[in-house]
Amino acid sequence: MKRDAVAYLNTRKKGDFAAQKNEVENYCKYRFQIAEIFHDHRVSATSPEKRKGFAEMLDYCAANNCPDVVIYDLAGLARDLDAGLAALKSLNDQYTVYCVNNDFFGFRDDPEQRREAIGNFIAYMDQYRESTRKIAPLVSKKVKKEDGRPIGRPKALNEGQIEALLTIRQAGTSISQICRMFDVSRSTVSKILADYPKLKGEWKGARQEPAGEMTEEQTE
Repeated sequence: MKRDAVAYLNTRKKGDFAAQKNEVENYCKYRFQIAEIFHDHRVSATSPEKRKGFAEMLDYCAANNCPDVVIYDLAGLARDLDAGLAALKSLNDQYTVYCVNNDFFGFRDDPEQRREAIGNFIAYMDQYRESTRKIAPLVSKKVKKEDGRPIGRPKALNEGQIEALLTIRQAGTSISQICRMFDVSRSTVSKILADYPKLKGEWKGARQEPAGEMTEEQTE
């Protein structure tokens, strides 16, 4: 029996809504009955709780006792990694969240275990965020004699952020999505992945699928 759910889309380009809506409907075909689709466009820099469509979705879920929320992907929640994780945590505290793309949490047919898996992921990422605050910025050995300031550009990501990047890449997140989440260039991500050949190209992450469904390869 299908469960009632709402869907949330945050699009960046013209035509994204129709394409993502189609993917959401295919994803939910045998699992959910979509009651409403909520949409924000070109608001990636705005935190989710301040977006009109996202706020309307939360109000609808609260008013209609809707327990399941379908999003297109994690990167679509917010361009900023911290804001995206905060939004995911807030949703996971009250609802069961499902991702159309790069869904590495598993337990699609067990909401309780799925919410626990998402909670564990958020806690894991929080550890890296905390370590990021404790790690002092790396200073170049080349220092100006006049004022002691380092010569050259600072590193785009510190060690804690790099560990977080590798974690979500291994989980199946595309390089394009990672660039948006960490606000870095594709060349920066490629340099970081240079020492991890298995993560550089196409990543075929293991995903738990219901019996009878084929697993799609995750591509760039």
